[in-house]
Amino acid sequence: MSEAPKRADFYVIVKKAVDSLGESTPEQRNEIYDFARKSIENFVYNNGSSAYSVHVNYIREVSERVEIDHISRQREIISPPGPSPLAPDLVMDGGYAADPPLNVVQEVEPQERTALFLKNMGAGGAVSIVKILIQLALLPLMAHLLGPKEFGIYALAVPVVAFLAVIADGGVGFSLARERTNSPAIWSTAFWILIIVSFVLSIIVILSGYLLSIASSEPQLNGLMLILAISFPFLSLGILPVARLIRQGNLVAIAVADFCATVSGAICAVSLGILGYGARSLAFQFLISYIIRTLILNLFAFEKPKAIFQPATMLEHLSSGGILMGGRIADLACRSGESLLFGNAFGPATLGAYNFANQVSRFLFEACSNPTWAALYSQSLSEKHDHLLKIFYKVSRLMAFLTFPVAAVLAAAGPDILAQALGPSWQEAGIFLRILAAGYALSLTASMGTALLLAMDANLLFFLTVLILGLARVLAAAAGQYLSSLETVWLITFVNIFYSVGICLCVVHFTDAKFLRILREVAGPFFAALVSGAVCWIVLSLDGNKAIIVYGSLAVATLCYFAAMVLFEGKNLRNELFFIRSATFGIIKKR
Repeated sequence: MSEAPKRADFYVIVKKAVDSLGESTPEQRNEIYDFARKSIENFVYNNGSSAYSVHVNYIREVSERVEIDHISRQREIISPPGPSPLAPDLVMDGGYAADPPLNVVQEVEPQERTALFLKNMGAGGAVSIVKILIQLALLPLMAHLLGPKEFGIYALAVPVVAFLAVIADGGVGFSLARERTNSPAIWSTAFWILIIVSFVLSIIVILSGYLLSIASSEPQLNGLMLILAISFPFLSLGILPVARLIRQGNLVAIAVADFCATVSGAICAVSLGILGYGARSLAFQFLISYIIRTLILNLFAFEKPKAIFQPATMLEHLSSGGILMGGRIADLACRSGESLLFGNAFGPATLGAYNFANQVSRFLFEACSNPTWAALYSQSLSEKHDHLLKIFYKVSRLMAFLTFPVAAVLAAAGPDILAQALGPSWQEAGIFLRILAAGYALSLTASMGTALLLAMDANLLFFLTVLILGLARVLAAAAGQYLSSLETVWLITFVNIFYSVGICLCVVHFTDAKFLRILREVAGPFFAALVSGAVCWIVLSLDGNKAIIVYGSLAVATLCYFAAMVLFEGKNLRNELFFIRSATFGIIKKR
């Protein structure tokens, strides 16, 4: 089997070909870029290389770099802040226009790129924490204002609306964030498609409200679903600005929009709840949140759509978006099947304990992983490959640093924590939490690699990993007919662990990442977490006031974790803290 040119050779080969033209036209240079792309595609196809997207992405990046360098040498002015067409009239042999104008991003130093990543991740993380705190404060307050009946009525509407909200963008938003052009045909067509879909979903919600009101004998559901239906056009109007902001690497703007939306929605819910609006106060919270979020997002990244509707230009995005949407639907379906099978095997009480333990695990760990994943995905769209891998290693380390000690403490003290917080009736949920925590910490840490896979257009692989994970969890729950509840939960945890290993292997295979390097990055937090979990377990075995012992064990475990990290990786920690401090000061200074 022949070998493809190495990554470092791509630039040299293409640059020599362009330089050999001397004074050239954009059409002549475009023929070279197109020939290079087709040559690599043919090579990969003929030789069965598994790293197709890697090679094609390299050629695309190299072609852009060569074109930028050539234009710079010709003293042509490229405007960094906005879209600057490199060669708007490129025409290929077939007589049709090649890729539309590219967005040229000004080159920045790796340290500045890393500072941007830290800023995006910090903003997303801070807003995520604020949203969690607001939700925790809002839940008992709204329960007091509304009462069980009004909450129950709203609960009837939630499944339909939540499902439709998940599929509202059809995965197009994430796909468009990878779009390297500002083609009016693509972006305007996407706008009109999303608007049409939003109105269709609104009609579905209204009809669902009518059917639910008949089935449940609750006429209030009609008005409730009408309010919720109005939110879908606003949801769709925020999708394209988010895609543009992700492409620009400006996740701070998205965090600002999320923060304002959450605060506005909470104020609306409480105000209307006090005025006696009942379940409608929660529906208006949903609506106001999307209105505020969409308005702010469009303030940052609005572009007026043109009267262009060419669905053929969206086929690639609809295809990749459909695969992503299939992953979301598969995840929802598999989780529903998992709960159904677990409930059939062990009854509603045990199912309730299991679902609660699942929700606590996801709630704790996804608060860290979601903003970090979003920042890494945005960075992956524009970062150089070598530097991106360095960031990925450090992100994996960060996630391990945050999630592993939490998992260790929950494994040691989960039942005791829930017993103290919620009473002894939640002891079983605490035992499930003890088992599930480690699997979630590992799987969410490994899932950082999916940001790289999606950025490289490996949509089908992403879908398959989600589907395989979901089906494996369903099969594990089905085994509950022959196993005890604890054995079934252990089996589900092993599924999560195997998923973690599988994702790491996929990342290694498709991105040239090193598996041993990933293990080395997470080793320190892993062993430090084991120490903290062991110490927590020992303290819990002491006699005395149970509440004091439980909370004391958490404090001691936290101190032991940091002490162990300093002992195991003191030098690395000092270097990383110094870099973060320098980057933070750099961000503040620029402001």
